[in-house]
Amino acid sequence: MSKTIELQIEKSRVLIEGLGRNIEALRGKGISDESLKQMSEDLVRLKEANDDCDRAREELSAKVKHMNAILTGVKEAFADKKRVIKTNYPQEEWLNYGVQDKR
Repeated sequence: MSKTIELQIEKSRVLIEGLGRNIEALRGKGISDESLKQMSEDLVRLKEANDDCDRAREELSAKVKHMNAILTGVKEAFADKKRVIKTNYPQEEWLNYGVQDKR
């Protein structure tokens, strides 16, 4: 869980508890049991959404590592094949083999 989300959840829980202990004095000021209940439910939803994001980040990270490994292999193969052309043929013929380098 990100530190920002974790801190907001903790601060909100402490606030809800404090407001709940003093709900009688706060009813006339727009704070109700229902609004505190809604805020608590929102915190649960926030934690669930954050957990979903954490799982997605982990999955994405694994996929990015996999993609980068493939990219590295493709780049190496590209360089190897290009090197064969550049070392065995004159520059004027490189384009015929798909080598776009000028030198």
